[in-house]
Amino acid sequence: MTFPLFLPVLFLLIIPPYQPTNTLQADYEALVAAERGFAKAGLEKGIRDSFVENLDEQSVVYAGNQFRPGKATYERAPKGTEKLTWRPNYAEIAASGTLGFTTGPFEFRPKTMDEEPVAYGQFTSVWHKTASGDWKVLIDFGCTHPKPAKPGPDLNPPTRFSNKRMIASDTTVSNQELRQVEAAFVQTARTKNLRDAYRSVLPASDSIRLLREGYERYEGTAAKRLADRSTQPVDYQPLQLITSRSGDLGFCYGYATFNHKKNAYLRIWRKRSGRWQLAHEVLTVTFS
Repeated sequence: MTFPLFLPVLFLLIIPPYQPTNTLQADYEALVAAERGFAKAGLEKGIRDSFVENLDEQSVVYAGNQFRPGKATYERAPKGTEKLTWRPNYAEIAASGTLGFTTGPFEFRPKTMDEEPVAYGQFTSVWHKTASGDWKVLIDFGCTHPKPAKPGPDLNPPTRFSNKRMIASDTTVSNQELRQVEAAFVQTARTKNLRDAYRSVLPASDSIRLLREGYERYEGTAAKRLADRSTQPVDYQPLQLITSRSGDLGFCYGYATFNHKKNAYLRIWRKRSGRWQLAHEVLTVTFS
């Protein structure tokens, strides 16, 4: 049997050629899986061993009112019976697929899971993908608040993922750009107030989260309302700033002083349409 010559052309028109997808979905899912695996290890192996396993060699944690080397701090810690449970309810990843952050609620119990929690709060972990392809935590930070009236939301992944940016940008340039933005924020917060510092860096959308010591998370319009009424001056001392290889996500951490009391902060920035904007902030300063 012979076929008309036009049939192969017809098949090409009906069946589009295979095009492999190269979105950030797999990287995002791996980031979330790493956080969930970290939390699972926390219950199975204990706090110390799970942190040693998941913290990067260059990681930092905030303990004893100062930032300390993360992995080394937990390696020296005694093995205890405390139970720390947590889960991510939001995650974001850079276009390179190599830097991201997760955040969500945590609970702390002194000995067993049968006990009522004695502490509640919100954690934030910044992760990066190592040369071996493993996700490790660069900074683990959080704040506490009273028992919430209801559980926090579940993680709601994006319905659409952007394409991965395969060509790395010059991190020297992106670091310098973000350092200037961070420096301007710090200067305005010190000489004027937080509200004025926020005004130039808030995103046009409601994709923003502000975590404050003593309060549950502020998201979206609630976060913007909080920013608008934050009339306190705060003195920031940045310690470290890192941006992604794609130059669109970065973070800065350091100390924050209010009324002569020093605490700490973590700010996560995203770059959209050529402008760095605030994506997420953890501030352990108490304004009472």
